[in-house]
Amino acid sequence: MNRTMLSVAAVALFSMASATPAPAAMKGAGEESFLQTAAQGNQAEIALGQLAAQKATSPEVKQFGAKMVQDHQKASQEVKQLASKEGLQLPMQISDKQKQKQQELSQLSGKEFDRAYMQYMLKDHQKEVKEFEQNASQLQDKDVKQWASGTLPVLKQHLQQAQTIASSMGIESAQER
Repeated sequence: MNRTMLSVAAVALFSMASATPAPAAMKGAGEESFLQTAAQGNQAEIALGQLAAQKATSPEVKQFGAKMVQDHQKASQEVKQLASKEGLQLPMQISDKQKQKQQELSQLSGKEFDRAYMQYMLKDHQKEVKEFEQNASQLQDKDVKQWASGTLPVLKQHLQQAQTIASSMGIESAQER
């Protein structure tokens, strides 16, 4: 009889364990990845915007770079607050790929810099808009989802400005495949 009770108790315990929801960290894996990517993206936009504000010859490119610094510093603070609330650690530096792009751009000057920077901003913002649209609809965490949705109009504005400036420089606005 004790064996039977023990077996029933064990089955009940295992049944309850499998019905228990996954920990928040598992549920929020998409949120964590998204916030980390957003944090690095903000840091890269700030660094490249500062570079553009210094090196660009076109007043429009200089202004665009300054706007990237201003808007992405704000977004960076918001991401840090969200991550802190979620108990997440964010990367403190830009990715190796972003560092490489920064080094490439820093070696250019004049109109060559302006063109390369705007080409990259165009491509990068097309990618960012797509990622934010996707995450705004798919993420589970209400706060992260709301932040993604609220940031999306700013990114779309950046994309539109990048398209306008790039077009005036003869750069085609091909959508990323």
